[in-house]
Amino acid sequence: MRTYKSLLSAIAVILFMSGCGAGPNALTTIQGPVGSGANSSIGDIYVQNVVIAKGESTSATVVATISNSSLKDDQLVSVSVENPAPKSIVFSPANEINIPAKGLINLGRSPESPHVDLIEFTPRQSSFVKITFVFKTAGIVDQTVLVVPNTGIYENANPLTEAPVTAAAQGREIIAGSLEGVTITVLNGTRRSGFARSVADTLQVQGMKIVEVKDAPNKDTAKTQISYGTGMQAKAEAVAKLLSVGVLVEDTTITSSNLVLTLGNDAPFSF
Repeated sequence: MRTYKSLLSAIAVILFMSGCGAGPNALTTIQGPVGSGANSSIGDIYVQNVVIAKGESTSATVVATISNSSLKDDQLVSVSVENPAPKSIVFSPANEINIPAKGLINLGRSPESPHVDLIEFTPRQSSFVKITFVFKTAGIVDQTVLVVPNTGIYENANPLTEAPVTAAAQGREIIAGSLEGVTITVLNGTRRSGFARSVADTLQVQGMKIVEVKDAPNKDTAKTQISYGTGMQAKAEAVAKLLSVGVLVEDTTITSSNLVLTLGNDAPFSF
């Protein structure tokens, strides 16, 4: 019996020391919002308590705590939602949402928080939808999350934008749903290593089918170009709006894919 008690005491001391050893700056000591949303992780990124908060209008916002255990910052560069898809998704701030090293952000919790807003989004309350987060370094993570009313702990979770008309001025608007099944070839016309693959991953999240990713003949292309085949102008315009860059060129000889995207040096480093 004495040996048994000694063993329990030793375990208690070890557990106590383990907790103290994490220190006040450990990631686990940072308190995020309490909720019952979905949780997942990819690499050093942890996406927790994810729900979509929706009011009486057709707009909604993504609520989540996103933490980063890495020694380097990472960025949320794209989000997509399915079943149903919104007409568009708006990022605020516009370019990308930074996840600081050894820190976290509370997405959509208040008007001061970073926001990912869903415009013309019409799911049933208390239904589940699929959401995909794309991080610049960590990669892609999918979740199935609950749509909740913006009441109670989510009462301050309101979209910053109520309509696509205002979205362009307040954040980066992503046209959602309109690119499903469209085929595209992505060519890297820059000297940025891996740039075409990164952009292709972003387009794939939007439902596009990637036919080929390779270097363009000219590695010093000045302007990004989107070539489109017959009847594909609207899809080319949607890609240009998604990427916030791109000169449209009709090319009736395109046969291998619906669109050909040639990335130029005017393209942002991340989307």
